Amino acid sequence: MAVSKEVKEAIVITIDEVFNKMNRISWLERQKAMKDEAFKNTEKILYCFNILKEHVEDEKAYLEMIEKKKSGSVVRYSKNKLEKLDEDQLLEDRFTSYQRSKNDVERIEKALNKIKNKKGYEVIEMRYLQRKKKIENGKQTEDIYTFEEIADTLSGQQGYSENLNEKTVRNYKNALVHDMAIFLFGSDAV
Repeated sequence: MAVSKEVKEAIVITIDEVFNKMNRISWLERQKAMKDEAFKNTEKILYCFNILKEHVEDEKAYLEMIEKKKSGSVVRYSKNKLEKLDEDQLLEDRFTSYQRSKNDVERIEKALNKIKNKKGYEVIEMRYLQRKKKIENGKQTEDIYTFEEIADTLSGQQGYSENLNEKTVRNYKNALVHDMAIFLFGSDAV
């Protein structure tokens, strides 16, 4: 496939613009952006941890999901061709996905164990790992504990002050999520 001169020029101009933008961003700004992303991603992981853990607990059910989604039009796109996937390839892809998810659960559990004995761990448990159950319109729903609810629950318990406030709870949460981000993402989170 021949590429026209105009397309090549547009590509070169675009690449130059990207490099110019990258050069205008200081190294410190790039480091801060990576640190912020690691923190946000750690929070996302924590919010979804219980679901992910439940998802990988039953390998057989995880792999059987491929049979439920099977259709005659499952295809994989590659650079210059379209290939129809056979059942063996679908099963292999699903198993690879299962292994990746299982490894993620193990990494998260290790990071949680690293912070388990630090003050404020109960904040992490309540905020991310536990849910308030309530009944609305005859249906059971789950909500995330607010920082105010966490402060009220922990006040005067387990070594916490009687007048534990929302700001202190947030500080515990931020410090421990930052520590976990380092365990999960390494120096990018520093």
